[in-house]
Amino acid sequence: MTEPRYSPWTRHLHWVVFILVACALLLIYIHNWTPRSSPLHASAKWAHMQFGIAILLVMLPRLLVRSRAPTAPPITPPLPAWQAWAAKTVHLALYVLLIVTPLLGIASRLWNPAAWNFLGVPLPHAAYPDGAFSHMLQGIHGDFGNILMYLAALHATIALFHHFVQRDDTLKRMLPGGREER
Repeated sequence: MTEPRYSPWTRHLHWVVFILVACALLLIYIHNWTPRSSPLHASAKWAHMQFGIAILLVMLPRLLVRSRAPTAPPITPPLPAWQAWAAKTVHLALYVLLIVTPLLGIASRLWNPAAWNFLGVPLPHAAYPDGAFSHMLQGIHGDFGNILMYLAALHATIALFHHFVQRDDTLKRMLPGGREER
Protein backbone atom coordinates (compact mmCIF):
# COMPACT_ATOMS: atom_id res chain seq x y z
CA MET A 1 0.00 0.00 0.00
CA THR A 2 1.31 3.44 -0.87
CA GLU A 3 1.35 6.28 1.62
CA PRO A 4 -1.26 9.04 1.20
CA ARG A 5 0.20 12.02 -0.64
CA TYR A 6 -0.93 15.37 -1.91
CA SER A 7 -2.20 15.38 -5.48
CA PRO A 8 0.41 15.70 -8.22
CA TRP A 9 -0.86 19.21 -9.07
CA THR A 10 -0.58 20.30 -5.44
CA ARG A 11 2.96 18.95 -5.16
CA HIS A 12 4.11 20.42 -8.49
CA LEU A 13 2.67 23.86 -7.76
CA HIS A 14 4.20 23.80 -4.26
CA TRP A 15 7.68 23.20 -5.66
CA VAL A 16 7.25 25.69 -8.52
CA VAL A 17 6.33 28.36 -5.96
CA PHE A 18 9.32 27.34 -3.85
CA ILE A 19 11.65 27.79 -6.86
CA LEU A 20 10.07 31.11 -7.84
CA VAL A 21 10.34 32.49 -4.29
CA ALA A 22 13.97 31.32 -3.98
CA CYS A 23 14.83 33.00 -7.30
CA ALA A 24 13.03 36.24 -6.36
CA LEU A 25 14.87 36.29 -3.03
CA LEU A 26 18.25 35.64 -4.62
CA LEU A 27 17.64 38.33 -7.24
CA ILE A 28 16.67 41.03 -4.74
CA TYR A 29 19.83 40.24 -2.75
CA ILE A 30 21.90 40.52 -5.93
CA HIS A 31 20.15 43.84 -6.66
CA ASN A 32 20.92 45.13 -3.16
CA TRP A 33 24.55 43.95 -3.22
CA THR A 34 25.52 45.45 -6.59
CA PRO A 35 26.46 49.08 -7.23
CA ARG A 36 23.66 51.26 -8.64
CA SER A 37 25.75 51.92 -11.76
CA SER A 38 26.12 48.20 -12.50
CA PRO A 39 23.98 46.73 -15.30
CA LEU A 40 23.47 43.74 -13.01
CA HIS A 41 21.79 46.03 -10.46
CA ALA A 42 18.94 46.99 -12.82
CA SER A 43 18.73 43.52 -14.39
CA ALA A 44 18.40 41.83 -11.01
CA LYS A 45 15.57 44.16 -10.00
CA TRP A 46 13.77 43.60 -13.32
CA ALA A 47 14.16 39.81 -12.96
CA HIS A 48 12.96 40.01 -9.32
CA MET A 49 9.78 41.73 -10.54
CA GLN A 50 9.26 39.04 -13.21
CA PHE A 51 9.55 36.28 -10.62
CA GLY A 52 7.26 38.18 -8.22
CA ILE A 53 4.52 38.46 -10.84
CA ALA A 54 5.05 34.79 -11.73
CA ILE A 55 4.57 33.85 -8.05
CA LEU A 56 1.20 35.58 -8.06
CA LEU A 57 0.23 33.93 -11.36
CA VAL A 58 1.15 30.46 -10.04
CA MET A 59 -0.63 31.07 -6.73
CA LEU A 60 -3.96 31.50 -8.55
CA PRO A 61 -4.09 27.89 -9.84
CA ARG A 62 -2.58 26.74 -6.55
CA LEU A 63 -5.53 28.27 -4.69
CA LEU A 64 -7.92 26.66 -7.16
CA VAL A 65 -6.34 23.23 -6.66
CA ARG A 66 -6.37 23.74 -2.90
CA SER A 67 -10.05 24.73 -2.91
CA ARG A 68 -10.97 21.55 -4.79
CA ALA A 69 -9.15 19.33 -2.28
CA PRO A 70 -9.22 21.34 0.95
CA THR A 71 -8.25 18.45 3.24
CA ALA A 72 -4.66 17.36 3.42
CA PRO A 73 -3.76 13.67 3.33
CA PRO A 74 -3.49 12.27 6.85
CA ILE A 75 -0.13 12.27 8.61
CA THR A 76 1.09 8.99 10.05
CA PRO A 77 1.34 8.93 12.98
CA PRO A 78 -1.22 11.70 13.59
CA LEU A 79 0.01 15.03 14.94
CA PRO A 80 -0.86 16.29 18.39
CA ALA A 81 -3.70 18.82 18.20
CA TRP A 82 -1.41 21.80 18.93
CA GLN A 83 0.93 20.86 16.05
CA ALA A 84 -1.99 20.45 13.65
CA TRP A 85 -3.28 23.90 14.67
CA ALA A 86 0.20 25.45 14.31
CA ALA A 87 0.62 23.85 10.86
CA LYS A 88 -2.71 25.25 9.65
CA THR A 89 -1.83 28.69 11.00
CA VAL A 90 1.59 28.72 9.29
CA HIS A 91 0.10 27.49 6.00
CA LEU A 92 -2.56 30.19 6.09
CA ALA A 93 0.09 32.85 6.79
CA LEU A 94 2.24 31.54 3.92
CA TYR A 95 -0.69 31.61 1.49
CA VAL A 96 -1.59 35.17 2.53
CA LEU A 97 2.01 36.34 2.21
CA LEU A 98 2.45 34.59 -1.16
CA ILE A 99 -0.45 36.64 -2.50
CA VAL A 100 -0.16 39.92 -0.62
CA THR A 101 3.61 40.35 -1.06
CA PRO A 102 3.54 40.25 -4.89
CA LEU A 103 0.41 42.43 -4.89
CA LEU A 104 2.26 45.04 -2.83
CA GLY A 105 5.18 44.87 -5.26
CA ILE A 106 2.81 45.37 -8.19
CA ALA A 107 1.04 48.23 -6.41
CA SER A 108 4.38 49.93 -5.74
CA ARG A 109 5.14 49.75 -9.48
CA LEU A 110 1.66 51.03 -10.41
CA TRP A 111 2.28 54.24 -8.47
CA ASN A 112 5.91 54.55 -9.56
CA PRO A 113 6.31 56.87 -12.56
CA ALA A 114 9.09 54.70 -14.08
CA ALA A 115 8.24 52.35 -16.94
CA TRP A 116 7.78 48.69 -16.07
CA ASN A 117 6.82 45.48 -17.85
CA PHE A 118 6.17 41.77 -17.54
CA LEU A 119 8.26 39.75 -19.97
CA GLY A 120 8.57 42.81 -22.21
CA VAL A 121 4.85 43.68 -22.21
CA PRO A 122 4.44 47.24 -20.89
CA LEU A 123 2.29 47.47 -17.76
CA PRO A 124 0.12 50.41 -16.74
CA HIS A 125 0.51 53.06 -14.08
CA ALA A 126 -1.98 54.55 -11.69
CA ALA A 127 -3.86 57.54 -13.09
CA TYR A 128 -1.77 59.81 -10.84
CA PRO A 129 1.65 58.27 -10.12
CA ASP A 130 3.03 59.14 -6.69
CA GLY A 131 6.70 58.33 -6.03
CA ALA A 132 6.40 58.77 -2.25
CA PHE A 133 3.41 56.42 -2.04
CA SER A 134 5.22 53.95 -4.32
CA HIS A 135 8.28 54.09 -2.04
CA MET A 136 6.11 53.45 1.04
CA LEU A 137 4.47 50.43 -0.66
CA GLN A 138 7.89 49.16 -1.70
CA GLY A 139 9.01 49.29 1.95
CA ILE A 140 5.97 47.32 3.09
CA HIS A 141 6.54 44.87 0.22
CA GLY A 142 10.12 44.38 1.45
CA ASP A 143 9.00 43.87 5.05
CA PHE A 144 6.41 41.30 3.97
CA GLY A 145 9.04 39.64 1.76
CA ASN A 146 11.33 39.29 4.79
CA ILE A 147 8.52 37.82 6.87
CA LEU A 148 7.73 35.42 4.01
CA MET A 149 11.39 34.38 3.81
CA TYR A 150 11.61 33.66 7.54
CA LEU A 151 8.28 31.87 7.64
CA ALA A 152 9.21 29.73 4.60
CA ALA A 153 12.53 28.85 6.26
CA LEU A 154 10.65 27.89 9.43
CA HIS A 155 8.22 25.82 7.32
CA ALA A 156 11.11 23.93 5.68
CA THR A 157 12.93 23.43 8.99
CA ILE A 158 9.81 22.01 10.61
CA ALA A 159 9.25 19.67 7.64
CA LEU A 160 12.80 18.38 8.10
CA PHE A 161 12.22 18.05 11.86
CA HIS A 162 9.14 15.94 11.16
CA HIS A 163 11.09 13.77 8.74
CA PHE A 164 14.30 13.23 10.71
CA VAL A 165 13.25 13.64 14.37
CA GLN A 166 9.55 12.77 14.62
CA ARG A 167 9.92 10.29 11.76
CA ASP A 168 6.41 10.82 10.43
CA ASP A 169 5.36 11.15 6.79
CA THR A 170 4.71 14.91 6.79
CA LEU A 171 7.49 15.63 4.28
CA LYS A 172 6.96 12.51 2.17
CA ARG A 173 3.40 13.63 1.38
CA MET A 174 4.73 16.69 -0.50
CA LEU A 175 7.91 15.35 -2.11
CA PRO A 176 7.88 15.27 -5.92
CA GLY A 177 8.08 12.05 -7.90
CA GLY A 178 7.42 8.55 -6.68
CA ARG A 179 4.47 6.32 -7.37
CA GLU A 180 1.03 7.84 -7.34
CA GLU A 181 -1.70 6.42 -5.16
CA ARG A 182 -4.36 4.68 -7.25
